[in-house]
Amino acid sequence: MPSESLQTLSEGIQEVRNLQSANPILPGQLPNKPLVVRAVNRASVVLLCSYLESYLRGINEEASNVINSSQVYGVDLPVLMRLRHSQTPVDEISGMQWNKRDSKLQDFLIADGWLWRQGEHRELDHARLLRWMKSPFPNRIKQLFLLWGVSDIFSAVTRRPHTKTRMWLRLTELVEKRNAIAHGDLGTQATGNDIASYMSVVNGFCQRADGILSRRLARLCKQARPW
Repeated sequence: MPSESLQTLSEGIQEVRNLQSANPILPGQLPNKPLVVRAVNRASVVLLCSYLESYLRGINEEASNVINSSQVYGVDLPVLMRLRHSQTPVDEISGMQWNKRDSKLQDFLIADGWLWRQGEHRELDHARLLRWMKSPFPNRIKQLFLLWGVSDIFSAVTRRPHTKTRMWLRLTELVEKRNAIAHGDLGTQATGNDIASYMSVVNGFCQRADGILSRRLARLCKQARPW
């Protein structure tokens, strides 16, 4: 059974397929409405990339909820995750004058001290873990899964170097085009074949990553896979 985030992503990909089906171009022919084709493909890029980012944020929230409901001790969580969770308050405290740090230090000990003391558990704030992620570039996707103890998610989803390279390049291309379109670059375009390739890569990567994270959570929580 997939995660709720993956189910939502699948629905989003179907919406992109529906949008592509409205493309006014006949197979093997030049488009008779090139401006409409261009607009449909640009919109497909933006939609698909947004659904990918929503999946990544959603799966991080779902995973955090699993940890919280399982009452996992803070010290049993990956160190990088704990560092990310504590980064914002620590950075805030470090930028303050010494004589004004007392209340903030007390707040930090209450909110994050459990992550660093033996035998304590509280709740992860999923939003804190991803404050650094602005766009779903592959290196950031890799960093997200590293937070959960998966050393290289792209190597985990495929053992084939050429498949890994293709995933990395197509995801990079998708995000770069989405960002350019979102910033008003009217020259950025994508073909129908591009969109089909992007959908295939997004779907394939997320399907496999979903299962990998589920197995990782099962080990962290010492229980059955959550999805």
